[in-house]
Amino acid sequence: MQTEAPQLTSETRFERKYRCTYAQYYAVKNALSSFIIPDPYTKKAPINKYLVRSLYFDSYDLPILLEKINGNASRVKFRLRTYGESAQENPDIRVEMKVRQANLTKKYGALIDLEACTHFLACRHWEKPSDPVLTEFERQVHARSLFPKILVEYRREGFFTHDIKPLRITFDHKMKSTTSRNLFPDQPKWQKHLGSIIVLEIKHQGELPRWLLNIVQSNQLRLVSNSKFALGMMSSRRDLIFQGWR
Repeated sequence: MQTEAPQLTSETRFERKYRCTYAQYYAVKNALSSFIIPDPYTKKAPINKYLVRSLYFDSYDLPILLEKINGNASRVKFRLRTYGESAQENPDIRVEMKVRQANLTKKYGALIDLEACTHFLACRHWEKPSDPVLTEFERQVHARSLFPKILVEYRREGFFTHDIKPLRITFDHKMKSTTSRNLFPDQPKWQKHLGSIIVLEIKHQGELPRWLLNIVQSNQLRLVSNSKFALGMMSSRRDLIFQGWR
């Protein structure tokens, strides 16, 4: 009897993004205070904001970036993500493929260690792929001629609500990027994004509760496209000129 091929598993959700001034951030966070609780990473992080660092892939003529800028309904991003401060910590790393289909986002991920990450970036091959996500990631890297293009970093506050488990709320601070081929470059030349703007993201599966919609509307927040990958490329690659993203 034949066995079934391993299936990719994903997190499926809708994502809403808003840009907040400091005044809006404090007003929104204060209004949310009775509805939300910090996630475990936020609780234990210094000043309750944890680091997120992502290395994004694209090919030489940047089709993934162009798909985003052109607003293609179906697109995919490929990245390596860590929450570790340095290579010396030997942090866990996530291999991720983030698929966008209209307003719906699916994220496929697998955990690896620093040794596996270093080997893959050098050889473009997993020595011992233990997850179908790794196998598909490697296949896509070769099929699309993908290479690391941009490293993006920011500090995140993450929250859950008391009673709606699939609903997640995050605030992203101090976003910056640099061109890089690895997650931990020796002397990165960081370029800041958006000045003092803070990005609010709402990730959900069902309808948003009325209290959350009221908070968003009463603080005059507007939905925006806020691709950290695209913003990073625009900030760190001055040879790329797309006026709509300046």
